[in-house]
Amino acid sequence: MNTMPLKTLNTLLRVVIDQGYPLERALQQIGLDFNPLADQNPETTEITTASYSKLYGLLMELLQDEAFGLGQEYHAPPGTFRMMCLFVIHCPTLEQALIRAWEFHDYCDQYRNTSRERISGPLVPLQDDQMLCLFQRYAPQESDSEHIGHANILLMMYRFYSWLIGREMPLQAVQLRASAPASTQHYEKLFGCPVAFDMDNSGLVISRQLLQHPIVQSEASLREFLRLAPYPLVKRDVPGNLKTLSAKVEQILVSAGPERLPTASGAASQLNMSPRTLHRRLTAEGTSFQQLKDDLRRELAVQYMHRDELSIDAIAAVMGFQDNSAFYRSFKKWTGISPGKFREQLQREREAKA
Repeated sequence: MNTMPLKTLNTLLRVVIDQGYPLERALQQIGLDFNPLADQNPETTEITTASYSKLYGLLMELLQDEAFGLGQEYHAPPGTFRMMCLFVIHCPTLEQALIRAWEFHDYCDQYRNTSRERISGPLVPLQDDQMLCLFQRYAPQESDSEHIGHANILLMMYRFYSWLIGREMPLQAVQLRASAPASTQHYEKLFGCPVAFDMDNSGLVISRQLLQHPIVQSEASLREFLRLAPYPLVKRDVPGNLKTLSAKVEQILVSAGPERLPTASGAASQLNMSPRTLHRRLTAEGTSFQQLKDDLRRELAVQYMHRDELSIDAIAAVMGFQDNSAFYRSFKKWTGISPGKFREQLQREREAKA
């Protein structure tokens, strides 16, 4: 059964109380026979994700607000998230999806009355080729230090954009405006990376190269995603320290981007192990560094081939091939057919569906 920390549910449950909704009725509706707010160890006590999902739906109906007032000056009426998803689903890259989502909320803002200073865009360059992705659109105010609920919104956005690109976004770090709690271990386990508090802005820190990762979802897969929501956004993931080595290597490769894929020695160095140990442990998992590298390049190449605005030679360049013929040979090795034949096959499939 999928579970999550009780503390996460309690954040939303307190909103129920603040709104004057009967606590006993709320607990009955989400299937709990005890008061979770009275629990002495909310960070270690587990609750089913199903209960959280029911509470999510209850609050959305009660408040007519998908954000539940957590760190937002305005309400997001039910349906806002769905419309934002439709606004970004056809974007070719993660960067364009982030910008398009920001533009969507810019459009919505013209119908809202807000006095807070607006932040100009969703991407803030940091040092060492890192980018801070912002999801809160207004300059900080004093009360933000009290909103640890910002972490919930960031986590949902992290999971949504991970779904969009078809894999977990490799996070370099997470920044939160909120004041640091007594222990940050829960949040570092939640995101699988360092979490910094008392920052100027709340956001996700990723590599600049990851912004060019293609979007792999479609309107068809979006319909299924929205049907299951909010479960895909709140389900418990495997903590970073418990992931398989192959999963960690894949995150290193994804973060680097196809043009700057590291060598086995470079990846081993990032994982604080020798290349020989990396090879041995990946072999024990039934794979190899080269196989993981080829799998990623094949997946990216196929996604780029679906973008008609990119010529095959342009795809070769995006993939980091100096020699176009080398890309042609690699693509045929990965898929069994040449890039040209693959494009012809795609066109026939589209015509058959028309």
